[in-house]
Amino acid sequence: MDQYLSSDLWKETVEDHSILLGKPPENSVRTIALSELHDEAVCREYISWFQEYIDAPDMKVAASMLAKRIGYLWTAPLVTAMTFHHQHVSFQLENSFLYHPTLSSNEGGTRFPFLAVNGLQAEELTGERNVWREKVVQEMFAEQLTPLLQTLAVVAPLSMSILWENIMVRIGPLYTPDADEVEQGNEHIQADFAYLTQVASGQVFGVRKNPLTRFTYIKDNIPVAKSERITCCFYYQMSGEYCRKCPKIDNENESQLK
Repeated sequence: MDQYLSSDLWKETVEDHSILLGKPPENSVRTIALSELHDEAVCREYISWFQEYIDAPDMKVAASMLAKRIGYLWTAPLVTAMTFHHQHVSFQLENSFLYHPTLSSNEGGTRFPFLAVNGLQAEELTGERNVWREKVVQEMFAEQLTPLLQTLAVVAPLSMSILWENIMVRIGPLYTPDADEVEQGNEHIQADFAYLTQVASGQVFGVRKNPLTRFTYIKDNIPVAKSERITCCFYYQMSGEYCRKCPKIDNENESQLK
């Protein structure tokens, strides 16, 4: 196995995101490879099942919640490896499985899926970082995640802006500016976030223009993730409360004052 994939750094990342290395448990309530979600019919059937399983009011809410979960389980670990560990880790979609563990009647736990992955590969940064980084991001988004999000948008149906912001809320916190880190020579952290949100062309995301730019603003020449969402993820429709970044909170407050 690759040395990085045996390292404490990678083990910590896996643990932080509750990733199972290997095949999903055989007694899972439901298992599906992320690659299968590229197929509209399969994706529609799974989202319909997922909607009922998590008690979401409709398909769009279920699809939105799934995108946020994928951002946490699949995207954030890969971005962490790229920026903070200088590693190109590949989670091939056909080897990445969403699984819903069996929950006993007296047991807590989420009905949202977890991720099991096998056949992992890791490639250490070599040569020009800018070239290496573009390759990593293009594989992650244009070749794998974007087609999946596009299928979710069709079957839900749901705006791509909501799905992209669902991914962004999982990426943004990883790049919170830290003056101490910059002083220690980790300027590449800001450079990577600037690339992801400002510099990268739409091509590396598989779309016409960079889909993450609108969710950031520039402060002291540095891109920063916006503290409030632009779009609503519909979390409140199944939880009875707003998420901390919900744009509807201010609107609700204003309406109560009128």
